[in-house]
Amino acid sequence: MTSKKAKIIYILATILVLIALTGRYFYNDAMILATYQSPDGKYELVIKNNRSIFFSTMPGDGGRGSLSVKVILIDADGKVIGTSNDRCSLFFDSIYVDWDYENNWVWYGKGKAIDLKTGEADC
Repeated sequence: MTSKKAKIIYILATILVLIALTGRYFYNDAMILATYQSPDGKYELVIKNNRSIFFSTMPGDGGRGSLSVKVILIDADGKVIGTSNDRCSLFFDSIYVDWDYENNWVWYGKGKAIDLKTGEADC
């Protein structure tokens, strides 16, 4: 009888772990608003929602453009080079991307950039 209970507990635990892993994957995908590939293919700029998906707003608070975003710079191997910080926050509507290879910067907003080599955010 106890081995039957152990099997049931094991199966339920496995199902819960699978649900948690799947939920984390879909939660992370839901947070990504846009991606920008560099012209040379060496970098990718990922724009993520800075709020929780459970955050509620009132009617008239704006749509997707008024979301506070986090910017993440990733290399071709998927390694995170740098991210924007809270001091450099901006809204999704304020995003524009300019790849400045000569000075090793990717500009993602007015006066906001990430160094392609060091990953330091500047604003």
